[in-house]
Amino acid sequence: MALWGNNDNLTSAGTVSLDYTSGIGTGNGTNFGAVGAGVTGDIIRFGERGDEGTYFGDAVIIAVGSATSITIGSTTGLQNVSAGGFAATSYYLSQLPKSSVLDHTYSNARDEAPGFVTYSVGSAVGAAVSTAPNVGVNFGSLNPPLSIGSGQDSLLNNGTQVKVAGLGTATTAAVQGSAVGFSTLFVDTAKLPGLAGGDSVDVQVGGIPVSATISSIGSTSVSLASTISTSVSASDVLLFRSDNIISLASNIGAAIADGDELTFQRYKGGYDSNIYGISGATSATFTADPGTTDSKSKFRTEGTGWVGVSTYTDCHGNLRVKSEVLVAIGGSTIGITTGTNGIEYPTNV
Repeated sequence: MALWGNNDNLTSAGTVSLDYTSGIGTGNGTNFGAVGAGVTGDIIRFGERGDEGTYFGDAVIIAVGSATSITIGSTTGLQNVSAGGFAATSYYLSQLPKSSVLDHTYSNARDEAPGFVTYSVGSAVGAAVSTAPNVGVNFGSLNPPLSIGSGQDSLLNNGTQVKVAGLGTATTAAVQGSAVGFSTLFVDTAKLPGLAGGDSVDVQVGGIPVSATISSIGSTSVSLASTISTSVSASDVLLFRSDNIISLASNIGAAIADGDELTFQRYKGGYDSNIYGISGATSATFTADPGTTDSKSKFRTEGTGWVGVSTYTDCHGNLRVKSEVLVAIGGSTIGITTGTNGIEYPTNV
């Protein structure tokens, strides 16, 4: 029995169910035992790769009982083994290396979808009404610290993630105008929890920045330590700065009381590993032209053959792709046979 072949496009007709305890797979419409349709030594890959289906993982066929019955050697490379098995599902057949299903690096048992996890916890500074676009919190004391931009952190409020848009800044519109020489700005301060005397406000009017220190906070206005030199009109957007405030990308859905625990989450994780048959034609698809930026180039592998590829989302929200050529097949040989019966590289997982 060869340790591997070069065909990643074997016929995979019908569906198969699997009992994890016995390792017996029962086919419907299958033709196991026929050359190219699932023989002893082939790899069977249960499920559908990609967002459109569920993928259970890989196993080696160690025996063929009939055209509709096979036995696998191990469940090591399968997901959800505790479930006991699965009902009729699609499958792929491949001649990829048999050792791969026992390789922990590429076991599909490790796969997980990305999602939000609790990252940092703090206490509310001041109350925030529901629909407020800003929240009071001493963000500098949070450990680990928050980040914005790619990999943006979120506030968990009322069971919903609300993205953090700015640290130490908050905006709100003036509800009434203030003339040159005024030392009062009229705003709804309920939308500015955490703001206090000593903080500052920048006013952008006609592209001219005006900055002033805040001396005190009222319910409908803030008083400044100096007069403004540029008038402010009703509905002008004012930018406030404070060590105790963050702005959000959307309004919160539930009110927050002073001192409430605030939970911040980060979208991270997500791990997928799989072994692909990479032909010369497939490899060429992911080679960017010199001097250009090609989003596909991140999927370029170091060579052709049986290639292990791991993808995950890092702590900054960036997709990372790592590849390793397990068996180099290409060059002057026929290379890996790929096609619609195999797993497309890459799949949208």
